[in-house]
Amino acid sequence: MNQRPAGIALRIAWMEEWMSTLAREVLPELSRRHRITYVTAGEETPAAGFDRIVRCRRRRHMNLSGFEMSAAVNRLHRDGLVDVAMVWASIGFGLRGVPFINLEGTSVYAEIGLFASRAPFHHRPKFLPGLVHYALPEMLCNRRAKRVIVPSEALKRDIIRLHGLPEARVVVVPHGVEPRHLACYSKKTPSARPSILFVGRLHFRKGIAAVLEEFVRRPDIDADFLIVGDGPDRVKMEQISASDPRVRMIGAVDHDDLESLLVRTRVFVLPTFYEGFGLSLLEAMASGHACVCYDLPVVREVLGDEGVLVPLGDAPAFVNAVGELVRDEKAIASCAARAHERAAGFRWHDAVTAIDRVIHDTAFELGRQGKVA
Repeated sequence: MNQRPAGIALRIAWMEEWMSTLAREVLPELSRRHRITYVTAGEETPAAGFDRIVRCRRRRHMNLSGFEMSAAVNRLHRDGLVDVAMVWASIGFGLRGVPFINLEGTSVYAEIGLFASRAPFHHRPKFLPGLVHYALPEMLCNRRAKRVIVPSEALKRDIIRLHGLPEARVVVVPHGVEPRHLACYSKKTPSARPSILFVGRLHFRKGIAAVLEEFVRRPDIDADFLIVGDGPDRVKMEQISASDPRVRMIGAVDHDDLESLLVRTRVFVLPTFYEGFGLSLLEAMASGHACVCYDLPVVREVLGDEGVLVPLGDAPAFVNAVGELVRDEKAIASCAARAHERAAGFRWHDAVTAIDRVIHDTAFELGRQGKVA
């Protein structure tokens, strides 16, 4: 492909409902290369040198936020203040006349299809609101975007399959790992009693409720189970674990508290049914955890062979694998060391360089079409 020279600064509107990890990590450097307007409905702002910040109202429903933010970017484009937009998680479905690159972290469309296929036929209508609220914006954004950036080959395959996009239009740019998570490895001070850690949304997609239920049935596993996060399954999980002193439902935590937990624990579990990448997995790898996960293509991309993989959806086998691991100190140390080394290969600097290249390639094509000077 012909490429636009990499030194040319462009005027970019970066759109997201609230600050993403991707924005926090890549925008400080991208804002030194381009003139960026940050458009958000959230309160947090990346530590970057923006041309301007446009704050829209935070709405209860994503679709309403998307329409308002899209309208703001449409005005910026009409006024000649931006050349191209960068859209996180399909929030720019209301863009009109603005060329844009969609940054997709997962596919709700694929996720809904997965769970609908596992549900009885008479329960499938309950997935229709999700299709309208999430999958339709995803469809509109991905099919209209000039480029789509995804963090994994597995997600690329889903986006191509679901939205009929040519392969060349979807670019894989893996997420990176933060130095502070890598630094946790040398600070490890595990508790005397083995600890198992889960970090994520307490939602049926994450598979954690079924694993917790099976863990509670196994009093022979002499380990604590720390569950970090919140979500619709929290009440159910609190009821499941109420009589088991090994289980701690910690709830949502800030960055400092999470780092403390990463330092104190050595086994990480991710029984998810679907992921676009698995950033919590990468953080656990970086901080030196032996990881037990369901066997998904995207998990193999991130974790490789440096952990324990269990057949998808088999909660008893999952807990059995965890139980065997916590009794084998040498296996924990070996998995943790290999996972830490693999995680160090995921660098945010590489992500910035790759995203910048996509921006320039897209702008060059638009320039040839007379849409960007």
